[in-house]
Amino acid sequence: MSARKWFSIVILFLVSLSACVAPSPGEQRVLSVGMLLARGGLGDRSFNDSAYAGLQEAQKQYKIRFETVDFTSDEANAQALRRFAQQEYDLIIGVGFECASYIQTVAPEYPDRNFAIIDTVVEGTNIASIVYREQEGDFLMGVLAAMLTKSKTVGIIGGMDMDITRRIESGFKQGVVYKDNTIIVLSDMAGTFTDPEMGKTLALAQYAAGADIIYNAAGRTGLGIIEAAKEMGQLTIGTSGDQRYLAAGNVVGNRPKRVDTAVLTLVEEVRDNQFVAGTRSLGLKEEGLSLGPFDEAIVTKAMLRELEQLKKQIIAGKIEIVIGE
Repeated sequence: MSARKWFSIVILFLVSLSACVAPSPGEQRVLSVGMLLARGGLGDRSFNDSAYAGLQEAQKQYKIRFETVDFTSDEANAQALRRFAQQEYDLIIGVGFECASYIQTVAPEYPDRNFAIIDTVVEGTNIASIVYREQEGDFLMGVLAAMLTKSKTVGIIGGMDMDITRRIESGFKQGVVYKDNTIIVLSDMAGTFTDPEMGKTLALAQYAAGADIIYNAAGRTGLGIIEAAKEMGQLTIGTSGDQRYLAAGNVVGNRPKRVDTAVLTLVEEVRDNQFVAGTRSLGLKEEGLSLGPFDEAIVTKAMLRELEQLKKQIIAGKIEIVIGE
């Protein structure tokens, strides 16, 4: 066989092989997603873990590849976002308000990349901001706390003293008053989302002051609230993921922001070439908040029915929750 004929056969083989492995016209390429976590990192059983769950679900459904980086220093946080952009990640997400300045700085440097920020607003032509109307769900948890208290005193402990935690506090207090305006509401801000010992100290003080149920809006700091509830034999309701297993019989349930759903939605939009910059506000209507699961030995079916009826009224605009009240 001549060298020329042999060469022709090799070329035909390679062309055929290429045709066999070429992606089909409708096949989606693998998306890359980079995420800068909120302070406290994975394992908070709260905000970061919920965001991570969204990435895992996106990987399961759409075979994405992703990378997360911990919140550390100003320089490292900004450089992590730049690295994602330089490596042409399809979607770059900052989790929590503390990531806002880095998204605000880096996103304009890479106008062809898609950026997103969760839980606060950053303006930009390539930035999607996801915020929540937390007070809608917190109102319902205030109603639930009023249903459950026997001492007629309940508490709420927030993390950092900021607009978000004040909205949560406001919604919760309005729910308590809506159900029973004779109930006393104790309130503290821990000043941090990452200190369980501070959370425990504040919770022990509220329980000692007569509260028999505390609304936990403190992120990782809230792990200390759960410890205090278990130690004192009292109750706590959370704003994070399902934490009942941490203190069975003491953790009533939760009202989480569906950060996982927001992350999955963002991935889907990029995948479908439908990513849109701007602000989206998620509440009960958009299923940006969820109720429960709850401990069925504590929360009765009658209580759940009342919460569901109130939820429908909030969605319909029949109950107004005033921010700052």
